[in-house]
Order: sequence, then C-alpha cells, then structure tokens
Amino acid sequence: MKKILLPLITLSLLSCSSEDTLEDVNIQNNEIQTKNDLLQRGGGGFVNTPTDPQNKVWQIIDYPWQIYGFYSSFLNKHMYSSSGHPSMIPKTQPGQSWYFLDRALGATDGEGNGNGSMISSWFNTNTQDLVLTTNPNEFTGQNGWEKVNDLGKSFIGNEPGTFPIYRYFRNETKSHFYTRDKNELGDGKNGFVYEGIAFYLKEPAPYEYRIHDGTFYQDKKTNSVYVVMEGQLRMIENTEVLTRVFDFRNKRPLNMPATYINKIDDIEIIQGSRGPMIQANARLSEDVNTGMRYFSDPNGTRGNLKIIPSMLFDIYHFNDGSLVRTTGTNNSRLQELKKTY
Repeated sequence: MKKILLPLITLSLLSCSSEDTLEDVNIQNNEIQTKNDLLQRGGGGFVNTPTDPQNKVWQIIDYPWQIYGFYSSFLNKHMYSSSGHPSMIPKTQPGQSWYFLDRALGATDGEGNGNGSMISSWFNTNTQDLVLTTNPNEFTGQNGWEKVNDLGKSFIGNEPGTFPIYRYFRNETKSHFYTRDKNELGDGKNGFVYEGIAFYLKEPAPYEYRIHDGTFYQDKKTNSVYVVMEGQLRMIENTEVLTRVFDFRNKRPLNMPATYINKIDDIEIIQGSRGPMIQANARLSEDVNTGMRYFSDPNGTRGNLKIIPSMLFDIYHFNDGSLVRTTGTNNSRLQELKKTY
C-alpha cells in the first residue's frame, strides 16, 4: 500500500509537574457551569453531535493504490513502484537519483473487493530488471528473482472503467516496460518485444481516509488545535488546556515528544462529525482507592465525566502528570470513554 504521509510539527512546551498530594474531591456529573452560547453552538463553532458509534472523521486524499513508473536515462531502464518516490525502488547499487518519475500507470483494486488476480512486483538482483505480474510462477527455475511486494488486485477486463496495461521486454537492457497506451510501442519497436496484456487497472478516484481517535491537528490559519475523540473532531480551547490534559512532554531515551500535531492549511479539509469544544474546566483525575482514571469534560450546563480504560489513556495521549488524586468516585452510571476507530 502506498504510504500516506502527513506533515508533522511538534510543540515546544514547558513540562508541568504536580505534587503527589491527595485531594479529597467528589466529582459530580454536573458540577461546572459554562456559557450557554458554547452549549448552543457546540463550542468553537461546531455543532454538538452526540457521541455515536456511527460518528467518524475522515479526509479525502489521493487514491493510495496506484502504480508509478520511473525511468533512468543513465541505466536505460524502467522501474515500477506503489510509491511515487524513487527511494522506494529496489536496487542492488547506490543511485536512486538516477531514476525520475515518468508516469502513473493507474490504480489497482487495493481494497481487494474485486475478483481479479493479485499484482506482485519482482526484482532480479542479477539484471536489475523489475517485473509486474499476476503469475509469479513465471519465475520458477529462474535465478535472481526476489519478490518486492503485492500492489493490489487487478481488475477484470470487462468491468466498467478498466483499461489494459501492455507489457514489453528489451533484451539489450534486460528491462521490462509497461504502458497503458499501446500506440507508444505498438506490437514492438526500439528493441522492445511485445509480451501481451499484463493486467487491467482503473483511473484513481478520491479516497476517503478515515482518521483514528487520538489524532491531533492544528489549523495554520487560526493556530487552533483539534483532537479526534470518539469519532468527533473537537477544538481544544487554548494552549493551557492542550498541555494540561494531553501529553506533549519529551520522552526518553530519544527525547522525542510524546504526541505529534499534524499541521494543515484549513481544518475544513478534515471532514465528518464535529463535537463540542474541550474547555478550560476539563480535567483528569484518578481514584486512589480503585486506581480508576476519569476524564471530566463538562459541556455547557451539563457535566460529562467518563471512565478512561487503561488502554485508551495512551491512545488519547492523556497527561498522567496532570492527574488529580481523588477518592469516592463511585457511580455505576458512568460511561467509559470509547475508541471508535
């Protein structure tokens, strides 16, 4: 599968320490009053959609299961990859810069829903030839061939929107060549021998990439920071809330930040369910008698205290340095914080 890359930034933050003192705090489910206008518009201008298993957040991206073609005028060879970057091309010697992106062949059935055969990539370490095939048995008894990866399924030729990919081989350079335009080489020329139709592809379509809970974004226009929580995109009210509730402290041994923020041009690129703002009265707590941890997330005039399952504490990147020690948080009606995706 083509790797989906997102630009990352980190926040340089002062780490906050808290004294290990016991506060006898009884957390109530509707303890804090906030502004009515935030309740009415969900905070941050978002509609307050209820937490629901059907909630989801996604981004429309380029279809990830494409096949890209590269060419090296130095080696006079063609290479193919599911990545659009030459660094991913298999090789037996240095020199990825010799290859430049020449073409996009088309898209495979990367999700595997169709009935076509799997297209796999094979590289010969002796000749530096690369073959795309739906029949790996063609290499039986031949030396030097190693499988690179699977690129996704081929489509059936009579499916709407499909087109053939034509395969050629030039013995002089020990190089295979693939094209979707048979007029390019016809039945063979310039030393290339036509080997037939290799498989069928389609034009790439926009792809809905679903975003995991616990992912952070910053809108470059407003500098506002958001987190995906329970399938909703939620604005975080300010930096104080961000650094107190969530963990951005550098971690040893690599001194890397505990949490990354994806910086994007416009938050509206991120589509799907919107939730209420995480406000200044949000806090984390831990019951010293039971060891259970809680996220107090009041929305408007209604409290919203939830149990944090141990596995989700790290998934949501909560800050254990900000836990308020409590006793007596016993309420069988409390819901658990959920991970929807």
